[in-house]
Amino acid sequence: MDILNWFRQKPKPAERPLLRAADSRPYGLKALPSRPMIWAIGGGKGGVGKSLVTSSLGILLAGSGKRVLIVDADFGAANLHTFFGVQGSKSSLSNFFKGEVLDFSRLIIDSGVHNLSLACGEKDSLDVADFNERSVAMLKAALRTAPYDYVLLDIGPGTGGSHLDLFLMAQTGIIVTSAEPTSVENSYRFLKCLFLRKMKNAVNSSSDSALKEALQRLFSNNWSQRVKTISDILHQLKQMDPQKGELLDELMGGMKVGIIVNNANGLSNPGFGASMERACADYFGIGIKHMGDIDRDEKVPESVRLRKPFMLHAPESNAARALRACFAKLTTPDEQASEPESKGMVI
Repeated sequence: MDILNWFRQKPKPAERPLLRAADSRPYGLKALPSRPMIWAIGGGKGGVGKSLVTSSLGILLAGSGKRVLIVDADFGAANLHTFFGVQGSKSSLSNFFKGEVLDFSRLIIDSGVHNLSLACGEKDSLDVADFNERSVAMLKAALRTAPYDYVLLDIGPGTGGSHLDLFLMAQTGIIVTSAEPTSVENSYRFLKCLFLRKMKNAVNSSSDSALKEALQRLFSNNWSQRVKTISDILHQLKQMDPQKGELLDELMGGMKVGIIVNNANGLSNPGFGASMERACADYFGIGIKHMGDIDRDEKVPESVRLRKPFMLHAPESNAARALRACFAKLTTPDEQASEPESKGMVI
């Protein structure tokens, strides 16, 4: 069902909450163990450099002494292993989701970089339609006890519910876009779907069934004419029912989201990133930070051809310096360190 149509349904009589009050935090916002911390890297458009950003951030985290796992969750187009010059495992995520592999650790391989492992999908035959809520729940359960400090999810393009839930598993979300109008438009669309999905999950998981009724009233009467942005939903709900508005505001918290602009060469507006920040604040009513710009660099495709991670292939390039600047904004000082050394890297 379309998310907006869900909000527009006619309110029903109050129902018994599906979850106890103690379990009322929404899926994707529920407090995860202190380890691993999960970062999700995604966006609405393919080919904008998500795997470049994911592999680079993973290398920088590993270089700080953190144990890192990168999960290639770009189903149907998994290629993260190519960035590291390694062969994928015999088993894939689709084998895990289908119950053919019960031990998640069997999917994990050495990346060739110290402290950094990969869960690859090189031979993944999983159809996007087969990736569902059950798959998300299985992955979430497996990662909850994974022996890593950080898990990075390299998520493929798309705004299906399960893809959005995968992104919402993270404490930190990173949207990768380019400055091209189509990419920017897709990024806004992805964020819109993401926050609507987050709102729906929050309402469904809340023990307060009246919150769902209040939102559905908002979309089914004259109030709906005043709702044009995600920010409007929160504002108008507070006008209609201050208590429910504050509850939804609280449930919607708990995730940091940043934007990285890749292939940023030739931006006519040097304040492009800042303007995206302001537009997101106006539309979503939630702070989304511009983490930095990465210029197009000929060393990036060269590193892929050589099957060597970009941060190890060209550590002094402008793009590598920009990636380190993005990393600095995403992390605390104790998480930042010098570059890692390769360990048995296949070139």
